[in-house]
Amino acid sequence: MIDFSDYDLGQSTDGAINISTRQENADAALELVSQTRQKISIISTELDPFVYDQPEFVEALRKVVIGNRYAEVRVIVFEAALISRRGHKILDLAGKLSSFIELRKASNEYRSFNEAVMIVDEVGYLFRENRERYKGKVNFNSRRESKALLEVFNAMWETATPDPNLRRVLI
Repeated sequence: MIDFSDYDLGQSTDGAINISTRQENADAALELVSQTRQKISIISTELDPFVYDQPEFVEALRKVVIGNRYAEVRVIVFEAALISRRGHKILDLAGKLSSFIELRKASNEYRSFNEAVMIVDEVGYLFRENRERYKGKVNFNSRRESKALLEVFNAMWETATPDPNLRRVLI
């Protein structure tokens, strides 16, 4: 088991850390978001419930957003209807903090995109080559790789669209 709390976002110089289990993915995602100051960008087919629908992760995300008035959380998903049907804590949080958290559905142009990605503060990332598997890597300090992943994210973001399934109306 890897202790990700030993790594500091933007400081650690150990390079990429290979991960291979659901738990390592969840732990890495939580630690990255816990250390994030402002920007989080996620590409996930169905917002992997084991990684992103955990109370600790959503609370860390909430703290980023309420702790910085310039916070920006952008999420691209492929299965908006499935996420809405199943329910997701990030959808609930986005409904309460819609000025800071935006979810969009990926365009058909990217339907063959098979990776899962989270980029934080343009310096750290969690990356899986295959969205169906948990084998991947996490890096707490790689501006170069984070920038390359962010370029892919931004290209997808430009063609992604809001989806009614990704909105929660609070009454």
